[in-house]
Amino acid sequence: MQQKLPNEQFIYYGDTAHLPYGDKSEEALQSYVEAILHYLHRRECKLVVVACNSAATVIRNMKNLPFANENIVEVISPIIELIAKQNKYVNIGIIGTRKTIGSGMFNDTLSKQNPKLNIIARATPLLVPLIEDGFMEESVLFPVFERYFKGFEHCELLIPACTHYPIIYQQIERYFNYRLKVLHTPKIVAESVEARLEYLKIANEQVRHQNFDEFHLSDVTAEFVHSATFFLEKEVHFNRTLLPSIH
Repeated sequence: MQQKLPNEQFIYYGDTAHLPYGDKSEEALQSYVEAILHYLHRRECKLVVVACNSAATVIRNMKNLPFANENIVEVISPIIELIAKQNKYVNIGIIGTRKTIGSGMFNDTLSKQNPKLNIIARATPLLVPLIEDGFMEESVLFPVFERYFKGFEHCELLIPACTHYPIIYQQIERYFNYRLKVLHTPKIVAESVEARLEYLKIANEQVRHQNFDEFHLSDVTAEFVHSATFFLEKEVHFNRTLLPSIH
């Protein structure tokens, strides 16, 4: 999104104190999401991107949020809309956290919108801590893949339904000897955000000459800072920002 929308300011809030979200209850996730949305509303954000699949599964059931539905983009719906319309791939694999896969939001909705799709979905929770701790060598990942990917042999496309997973897409494709393509979800979500800003007529047309982006965490840890540097390919300053209702 930073690359695609260079004129926009981003305020990032990462709830690191409660990671991982994938094994939390519905009630807990709703309370975390609500607190973060109210914080971003107080900061006068014009659009919110729920950049976590587990959080996205609960926000659809929440009422009285400080943002209108059209001002919230989550990372699941753009993927579902794209895959349901396409006709190139029929055998689809989905991997994600227990919360995301257990919600059925991906596979159930895809099956309803396109009954021709053959979908296999599986929770792969061990991949998140491996990625966060930097264990991305094939010698570590492939034995884990061997267990998680049983039954995926005929898949043509894999949807990484967790925002960590795209970073290991090359390892996944190599494991399958390139017979399978991993969907590049960050690009799809960024395009969806751009389209929503234009639709709402709230895109910033003025060129930014300074970097005003902010990065906030509920708990700043050396591990997360290291992961962020790996993801962003640059160092950023994180503020420890506690929200009253979630700490």
